[in-house]
Amino acid sequence: MKTLNRIGWIFTIIVIDVVLYITIGLILMNYEDFYNESEGEYFSLASMTLIEKIAFISYYLLIVANILLIIYALYKIVTKYIIKK
Repeated sequence: MKTLNRIGWIFTIIVIDVVLYITIGLILMNYEDFYNESEGEYFSLASMTLIEKIAFISYYLLIVANILLIIYALYKIVTKYIIKK
């Protein structure tokens, strides 16, 4: 039962991650579609609305969070299966 619960959590985290990437991607695609040169340099924070700024920064924070989760998962796998044997 513990394994099924763990698999459920992993699946939930992956689904949330994919939904966040899709949402952020759609917001940034909206920025690209309606970019106006008079508002500032392309992909500068000055030319973005508040929602686009949040999406832009969240994209990189999500990448960092994913890297940290992967490192943590690898650490748990190594300590559980390789070092204990």
